[in-house]
Amino acid sequence: MRLIYSSLLYIVALIIPFYLKKRGKKNPQYLENWNERFGINLVNPCEKPIIWFHAVSVGETRAMQKLVELTNYNLPEYQILITTMTPTGRETAKQLYPFAYVHYIPYDLSFSVKQFYKTFKPKLGIIMETEIWPNLIHFAKVYSVPLYLVNARLSNRSFNGYNRFKIALMPILNELSGILCQDDNTYNNFKKLNFNGLLNIVGNTKFDLVVPNNILSLIDDFKLRFSGKKIISIASTRDGEEEIILNQLKFYPDMVYLIIPRHPERFDLLEQLLVDRKIKYQRRSDNSILQNNTQVIIGDSMGEMLAYYAISYLAVIGGSFKDFGGQNPIEAIFMKVPVIFGNSMYNFAEVAKNCLDLGCGRQTELNKLSTLLEQLLFNEGNVYNDMVNKCTDFIISYQGASLKIFNTVKEDL
Repeated sequence: MRLIYSSLLYIVALIIPFYLKKRGKKNPQYLENWNERFGINLVNPCEKPIIWFHAVSVGETRAMQKLVELTNYNLPEYQILITTMTPTGRETAKQLYPFAYVHYIPYDLSFSVKQFYKTFKPKLGIIMETEIWPNLIHFAKVYSVPLYLVNARLSNRSFNGYNRFKIALMPILNELSGILCQDDNTYNNFKKLNFNGLLNIVGNTKFDLVVPNNILSLIDDFKLRFSGKKIISIASTRDGEEEIILNQLKFYPDMVYLIIPRHPERFDLLEQLLVDRKIKYQRRSDNSILQNNTQVIIGDSMGEMLAYYAISYLAVIGGSFKDFGGQNPIEAIFMKVPVIFGNSMYNFAEVAKNCLDLGCGRQTELNKLSTLLEQLLFNEGNVYNDMVNKCTDFIISYQGASLKIFNTVKEDL
């Protein structure tokens, strides 16, 4: 089955250059370091043996910060190698981990993956969340690299998809050294798939956030630049959400919406929506002071979400008002900002349930969003202040996953 998969991938590889060229029109960084993606002319500049972390993009790269720092501090005899799939993930890794060597993960072609393992010879591999690449997993076993899937999450919807291909999938998954899960539901779903390796529940590393010094400085700058009004962040909006959310919003003189699309290509699309509706706006990239008549700020930057949350009164979580499964609310709660999200949160089902149970979040239908915002904005009783206090309780209750993961995986060194 893996041979059929590999053959299909080599056919797909013929169109990858066209894909990179297309993505490169929107983001030229996709055209850089392409040799790393194909495992061509790879160079290992590291003198120490390597511990390798893989994070697909920005969110996963940030989520592993405490784990990477624990590893770097406690195992100084090893060099940290970090791979990502996206340019934004790569840039984030360079900013957060100046001590690490940062590289693109190769495409899951046998040749490319084998060259990666032959070049870097990692002593241990750690893949964040549920990145399942058959060749990457198989050749880790071939080259005797203990490979763990950590911070793993497997929703019921994803489980149903995996279960259809269980016969082909499980021989690959069972080559992993272990899967360390975020929650009970993920653990149970991997059990039902008959994973026979080490399987534990350790929690979610996203609760172990570390705020970098550059973000702390940025927060101070934002507080000066955007002072004077309550800011409602509408964060990580996905395809088509900006329009339907704008249709529901009411504008007040003492508040402003900060809308942060998840993907950079949506910045200009959002701007056009605001122009068409004659909504007064400014872009974060303008680096200007908040104007009195501004109704919306376009958060057209990458890697600044924590700073956006830090200046926010409330956070509306994107990806949850259309069927995208939601985005991660933990960063907002970590910054003591109560969250509001829609009904589509299946990618973060347990986190969403827990924050609702504890009282630091609210779930709402799209057509009731404006009413809920109004209630919390004008702070009926002590409801809002109580939600802020619950944010701290929530984070403290769930911290510690990074240390549990570190103590588990270091046994393979």
